[in-house]
Amino acid sequence: MMEEGMLLAQTIRFASAVQDCFRDMLGVEIAPFEPKVVLRNFCPQESMVAMIHFTGAVQGDYVLNLDEWTGARLIGAWSAGMDTNDLKAIRGDFGGMLKELLNTAVGMTIVELEKEVGRLTYHPPLIVYGELDAPAVPSGTIHLLADAGDIACCVALDRAGSDAERQLMQAMEDLRRARREVE
Repeated sequence: MMEEGMLLAQTIRFASAVQDCFRDMLGVEIAPFEPKVVLRNFCPQESMVAMIHFTGAVQGDYVLNLDEWTGARLIGAWSAGMDTNDLKAIRGDFGGMLKELLNTAVGMTIVELEKEVGRLTYHPPLIVYGELDAPAVPSGTIHLLADAGDIACCVALDRAGSDAERQLMQAMEDLRRARREVE
């Protein structure tokens, strides 16, 4: 299982980078967060999930979780009386902004994770509207509070792939050793 201290540090770095990106890209100030991370299995709480998956020595996701109304408010596209269909029509606008912001924040953050675990590859940002069946892996979450609404910054890390690989490599080495002993 992922070392809790590394997950905590990575989640704080990511949330700080997200704050910086909102300020630099949109001029939106987000209330400073207390470096308090909720450590639990990854589970999105809101209907909109913007995420970047990474893989390598560990695998996981950088996630922004918010409701669509917050996304529209962040770019100044929300207006009183707006209904769900109006909101769906502008998904490309606030979704595109969130993808760009997420990509920038991950670029600022993933370097530190790579220093601890080794080289990682990450995928382009993805946005899911609606329910997401998320894996049960350790995650850290920091909630950022903006005038537009709550934005959850999550980092989910899973060592299952690297643990399985390590076990496979150990089993192969044990077989080689047993073979040498027999010969």
